[in-house]
Amino acid sequence: MQRFLHFVRSHMNSWNEICFDDKKRLRLNVILFTFTISIVFFVMSIRTSIMVSPSSAVITLILGIATFALFLWQFFRQAYSPLIAWLFGVMSLAMAFAFVTTGGLEGTGHLWVYVLPIVGTMMVPIIGTFIYNGILIMLLVLLLNSPVYDLIPVEYSAYFRAVFPISVLLVTLCNYVAEYARKRTQKQLQAATEKLRDSAFTDPLTGAYNRRALKAHFGGMEEPAHGLSFAMLDLDYFKKVNDTYGHEAGDKLLCHLVELIHRCIPSGTHLYRWGGEEFLLVLKSSDPSGLAQVLNDICALVAKTPLVLSIAHQDGKPVTLETTVSIGGMCAGTEHNIANSINIADELMYRAKQLGRNRVELDCHGQA
Repeated sequence: MQRFLHFVRSHMNSWNEICFDDKKRLRLNVILFTFTISIVFFVMSIRTSIMVSPSSAVITLILGIATFALFLWQFFRQAYSPLIAWLFGVMSLAMAFAFVTTGGLEGTGHLWVYVLPIVGTMMVPIIGTFIYNGILIMLLVLLLNSPVYDLIPVEYSAYFRAVFPISVLLVTLCNYVAEYARKRTQKQLQAATEKLRDSAFTDPLTGAYNRRALKAHFGGMEEPAHGLSFAMLDLDYFKKVNDTYGHEAGDKLLCHLVELIHRCIPSGTHLYRWGGEEFLLVLKSSDPSGLAQVLNDICALVAKTPLVLSIAHQDGKPVTLETTVSIGGMCAGTEHNIANSINIADELMYRAKQLGRNRVELDCHGQA
């Protein structure tokens, strides 16, 4: 049983993906509908075979086999297939034709038609549902109001011929209202989820990523780091700024630093607030010259771009914070993981401080 459940899970998407991805939701609906209807057909064919005759159950059995084939086809496809959905939709419209033109009020076949607008809306994209449900309504109107009644049971009264298409139309409209509400709820839930994810993975002060985000991005500290570059940045004499001008000025300086870093780093680079005034950069490249260029650009830009505070000196001139950064960077090799790469970058950053600050220390594959 566990092997079977594992097999099913391997061919399905997670519930989170199904909730937020319309194509994956449609794929699940096609799988469920085709499987359910195929079982119904098989049960009906067995009942007809027992109650009437085996020959009378042939058509129902063929429909069951065809529907089950569509189920298997979609189940083993890893992506939603509009072709499979429309094949099942065409089969459903053919069933509607058969239900309406046979049995009359003494049978229950025409009651299945009420399910078809729901089936159509849940199997094909929203634009396609207008085509599908439009064909269904027009088919009912033409069949039930045609002057030639050869195919229509006599039991259908004029009242029924008018009310039945209208009631199916009302079911269709109600289904569209429900679908609209579902789409609105989905968008609101997705926006709320993204907002929560952002708040969980970002530093509320600077907007940089936090340590928790590193695991989400790279899978954990023990993951291989080959192909990545790491840099640790630390503001020089940051404590002096806090002691002299207060923590509010220090907070503004941290935000100022993050803004300057973002001007220099290439797209795809992750910036993390590692603690206090320390920031970690992870570049998706192990090119030494590229890393050196980025880090030297950051160092130079910070040194020449002071922060002007809203407070003023006694002479009325605004306070200007001129600051620098010490940076240690390394290009990870095959022997490195995330943890020891960060440690090496951290050690290089402290070396930069010991050698006079406002400088970059690099170690790329053992070349310092």
